Amino acid sequence: MWFPIPNPSDALLREIRVSQAVARVQQLPTVFAANPLLAMFIAIVYWDHVFRTLLVLFVAAMIVLWTPAILSWRRLRHKVRPLRVSPGNERRALIFSTTAGLLWAMAAFALFPAGGPEERAALVMMMAGLCAGSVAFFSSSPMASIGFYLPFMLTLLAQALTFSSLRSPVLPASIAVFIACALLFTRTTWRQFVENVRVLVERDRLLQEAKESGVQLELMLSRMSDLAMVDELTGLKNRRSFFDDIEPVIAGSRRRGKPIAIALLDLDHFKEINDTHGHAIGDDVLREVAKRIEDTLRQEQIVGRIGGEEFVVLLPDTNPQQALYALERVRKSVGESPIAVSNGASLVITVSSGIAPLADGMTVPVALQHADKAMYRAKALGRNRVEVYGAVEEALLRG
Repeated sequence: MWFPIPNPSDALLREIRVSQAVARVQQLPTVFAANPLLAMFIAIVYWDHVFRTLLVLFVAAMIVLWTPAILSWRRLRHKVRPLRVSPGNERRALIFSTTAGLLWAMAAFALFPAGGPEERAALVMMMAGLCAGSVAFFSSSPMASIGFYLPFMLTLLAQALTFSSLRSPVLPASIAVFIACALLFTRTTWRQFVENVRVLVERDRLLQEAKESGVQLELMLSRMSDLAMVDELTGLKNRRSFFDDIEPVIAGSRRRGKPIAIALLDLDHFKEINDTHGHAIGDDVLREVAKRIEDTLRQEQIVGRIGGEEFVVLLPDTNPQQALYALERVRKSVGESPIAVSNGASLVITVSSGIAPLADGMTVPVALQHADKAMYRAKALGRNRVEVYGAVEEALLRG
């Protein structure tokens, strides 16, 4: 394979996908600025050599194509680092980058024959710089990088071979050498990226093994557990990680003037499950419920387990009515199909939820108290339901 991952593990593949997605978000402003600007420079160089309307359309197409990139960056820049990313994320990046590369290839095909030696040299220089920038900026996503630069670099090579003088093969030879170097450097940077991620994954594994083997002192184990970001049983964020990660998200929503909601979810009659089937079965239930909650909610909605059978969700850019729809989907996802547990049984689990808006100036603990009251109202009204804090009081006032 051209871009192999030696000795891949599930943890390594998962962290590679996350790191690729995070790196692309960080690079979006640069590529958004670079592509339209370079298109403008090329349009200036060829202004007197090509039908000008085509040049304007080319620049406009670049701006339109890369506008979703900057919009995605604005939406994702304040989001916390995800714990997992869909394998299809890299495929979508490849499709988008290849589309941009084909647009540049069309430009190279149309513009190269229209200019003289100076214009052709300028075009090659600018596109070579675009190729080098792609290799550097997208070192974590080699297929997306190649899908971007290879179409226009190969087109440029073909045009140089067609229109350059056979007595002066310097330009096509230079382009060919540049393509070969770009491919080799793409492979080298990919290997370095994989090894860097592997070091981080291996470090986490060794820390986990040290904890399990009892090598560390009890005090150190306790401190490591407090500092851990993930709840060991469910894979969700633990209490400490949840409250650390929601602060920048809340700040971002408030800067944009968007509403925020927070919700508490509690499994109904969970103590009876532990008493009847044992704690091991209870753990199976918690793991499956956590998975259903996370699979139902959107990626930007942050989920954590804050103790026992209680979960918490932050819903940024969401008003209470929208939060109610989201938590109703979670309630149905948890309760409508039985959970298969390790002893062969199937258990039907329901969940009661309370939602509260996080108003401007309100602290998270106060909003959680409101959500807790709404959740206990859901319990008192028969369980397996979602209640919104303040909804009853507002209805009484309207009445």
